[in-house]
Formats: sequence, C-alpha cells, structure tokens
Amino acid sequence: MALTEEQKKLIQNFISQPTFRQHGGLLTDLDGTIVLQRNGKFIIPLEVQTGLNKLYQRNCPIILNTIRFPLSIIKTFAAVLYPLAQKPIPVISLNGSQWGYISLGENQEYRFTEAGAQPLKQADIQSCLANIQLLVQQQVPDIAVFYYPRDWTKGEIIWTSVETQVGEIAQSYPSASHVYSSSLAILENHLKAEDISMIFLLVKKDHLAGTFLQRNFQDFYTSTGVNKLTGAHAFVNQLGRTLKQFIGAGDTPMDVFLQETGAVIKVGNLPLDFECSGPLLPIETVPEMGEVFTQIAEACTVTNPSYQL
Repeated sequence: MALTEEQKKLIQNFISQPTFRQHGGLLTDLDGTIVLQRNGKFIIPLEVQTGLNKLYQRNCPIILNTIRFPLSIIKTFAAVLYPLAQKPIPVISLNGSQWGYISLGENQEYRFTEAGAQPLKQADIQSCLANIQLLVQQQVPDIAVFYYPRDWTKGEIIWTSVETQVGEIAQSYPSASHVYSSSLAILENHLKAEDISMIFLLVKKDHLAGTFLQRNFQDFYTSTGVNKLTGAHAFVNQLGRTLKQFIGAGDTPMDVFLQETGAVIKVGNLPLDFECSGPLLPIETVPEMGEVFTQIAEACTVTNPSYQL
C-alpha cells in the first residue's frame, strides 16, 4: 500500500529538522516491526531490506531495540543486516537490560560487544524465585524458566521442574543453548552465581489458580523499572543524543520507548496502551516499512559525517 501524501508530509516535516539531521536516527523494534515469521522462520522482507539499505547509504543511524537476546539476533539476523550496514550495529536487547554493538570479528564470526547493562538485582531474582516456588507448590504443570546471563555467549538457558520435559522443551526451543531440570535450590544457585539480564517465566495462564492470578502474574523479569524505554534512554544518552531526535518504530505495548521518540511509526492494529508524545504514522503490515524507510532516506538530502553513531 502506497503512503498517502499526508504520511509523506509527516516524514518530511520531521526529517527536515536540523536536530534530526545532525543527531537523530531510527530506533526500531524487530519482531512484528521489521521482522515477519513465515513457515516457522523469521525473515526480514526484501522490501524492508531495500529500505534499510537506503537508510544505511544515507548514513542514517539505526538502533535495534528488541526483547531478543544478543546471540539470537546474531544467529537470526546478523548475516542479513551486517552486509547492509557495513559497520557495527547498535542493539538494545533483553527488554532494555543490555546494549552494545554487533560486529564482525577477525575470524569472520559475528560477536556482541557490550556498551552497558542493567542486570537483575538480587531482590528482583528473589521475587521471581518466590513466584516460581508458589507455582511449584500449586502443582501448576508445564512451568519453564528462561534466563539470560549477562555473558551473552551463554545465550538462552531453560529450566524445568520436570525432568521428563527436558527433551520436549529442547526440541520446541532450538534457540536455547542449554535445557535442564533440577531442584529449586540449584536453580537459585545458578541465578545468583552471575549477572542475569532477564528472566522469562512461561506458564499456561489457564493452569493458574485464582490466588496466583490475583498477584498480577508477571512473565518478564528485569531489574526493577528496566524496560525498552529505560534501555533506550541509557544507550542514546551515552551517545550524547536524546530520544526526541529519533524516529521510533514498533508494534506492541512492550515498545514503550515509542512514548518519547520524536515521531512514531506504528505497525499493525494492536493497541499500544500508552500515549505517544510525537506524531504517529500508522501502517498495517511489516513490508510497508520498506516504503517508509525509503521515504525517510529520500528526505535525507543532506548527509553529515556527524550523523553517524
């Protein structure tokens, strides 16, 4: 679907601002925003790749802001994105918990270099463990705990309380580096032995008892107050910039960084559940992002060397 003249004008008005040309860029979610799932595989549509390539050619900084962990980004998208960027790719990962750059090493393998992190505090881990213990006591079936060490090379680790489920979980989540079963005490020792960036508690909601639902069941655990907005602030401020100078792109209520970007590209029909301070450009599908990115690139008629991260 072609962009309307009104949508094009919104883009041009924002791009024409000197603050964007000198210090701005694109801050975008991955899944559901520039990534589609087709036949069980995650892909960046060719239309979007073309638009991203044009942005990179204009030296438009692009920062990824995703729930994914660094190793997942590397294994799934680095081979597509890095040849377009031809330079280290800035990434905010794990719901704002860790940020840095994906680059190509001397051995031609992609790697992540941390620039900052906000790992879980011991109190946050203890709160998560208390909820896991309650679930186990209530004999809730199919509990799985996904956790992500700050050491990005360890990837995704999954714990289950039922030993017989290890094989099934490993098959269902090939992205996991390790799946195991143990006592809660051993899980606690593992979680407290090193910095953990994020924990995800997977439980089928229809198996939860009413008393647990009344505790406002939480599935994602980061350090208190950490999310995609705080992670974006931390990284962008570290670069000497502000969110108001960026165009934000996302598709779900988890993309809270959209609240404060200078302009917003909203993909799909899922309500965001929050107000955005910048003008909103709604589009229906991921492939349409390619046209939006192309329009942004075409509006960037002046290229400034300082316009690079």
